[in-house]
Amino acid sequence: MPPIDVDDADDSETGPVTAPVASGWLVSSPRLGWHWPDWITLIISGVAFSIALLFLPETYLPLLLDWRAKEYRRLTGDNRFTSEHATSANFLGRLKRNVTLGITFFRTEIIVTVLGFYLLLLYTLLFTSLSGFDFIFKDTYGLSTGLTGSCFASIAVGSTLFTFSAPGLYSWARRVTEHVHGAAVEPEFRLWPAIVTSPMLPLCLFWLGWTNYPQIPIWCGLCACLVFGIVLTAFYVSSYEYIIDSYGDHSAIALASVTSVRYLAAGGMVMATRPMYTAIGVHWTMTLLGCVAAILSPAPLLFWFYGPKLRLNSKYAKNPQQGG
Repeated sequence: MPPIDVDDADDSETGPVTAPVASGWLVSSPRLGWHWPDWITLIISGVAFSIALLFLPETYLPLLLDWRAKEYRRLTGDNRFTSEHATSANFLGRLKRNVTLGITFFRTEIIVTVLGFYLLLLYTLLFTSLSGFDFIFKDTYGLSTGLTGSCFASIAVGSTLFTFSAPGLYSWARRVTEHVHGAAVEPEFRLWPAIVTSPMLPLCLFWLGWTNYPQIPIWCGLCACLVFGIVLTAFYVSSYEYIIDSYGDHSAIALASVTSVRYLAAGGMVMATRPMYTAIGVHWTMTLLGCVAAILSPAPLLFWFYGPKLRLNSKYAKNPQQGG
């Protein structure tokens, strides 16, 4: 596979944290109010969807081969033109099969399950911060709604720092690995950003929680959020690359499984944010989440050692002997 495409990852991570920067000021404006963030979201998403629908080409190879075979049959009348990926199932049949397979992946594939839970934690932290920053920054430091939203820029800065540094670090690590091993890298090579940054997650959560006092400068908490931004993008890139390299043709289902669970569960956790912060406060909320992060933080390192064996025992993963 090509080097990590961190630009796309940066877009995925900075979008949710730059939007509150603008929304905070829009909501606090007496002339605009809370309606306009929703209207702007609808306008941008509608334009983007229309452009993608009209101009974005299909790139999924099995579907392209199926279309080509269908066109050859139409032109020649010869039904021998078929695609190995063709299926006779209708839309509902394919949907049922893919949903069932996605559930099976998350339930039976240890790699998908563990990385999925770690990403679920990261996105729970990201989504709950939309309300949590009111407790962490607004209540503690007396910030306005606009300034509270601007605090999300610290996460975006961390994500962007990883984006700029990752290609150079990746190239260096690739050269060192090839020099030592003299062979193409295995999927576990993709885990190194997660291995390096994973221990930083519980650290930055404890840091953010136990420096949340009015007498401690706000910059201390913002620096903790910056570290979270680095971890968020690094783990996102690393885990997705590892899953893609590990599962090959089945990687789309594996990623869909992880993404669906992540967004559904993390989105649902937003409703628990305010009750949790209200009940136990910022310090113990961050401590609780930091303990969960500490439990999950060894996962990338364990996959570094045991990943090949897990892939060998999987009916969906690529053979470890195939390398990266």
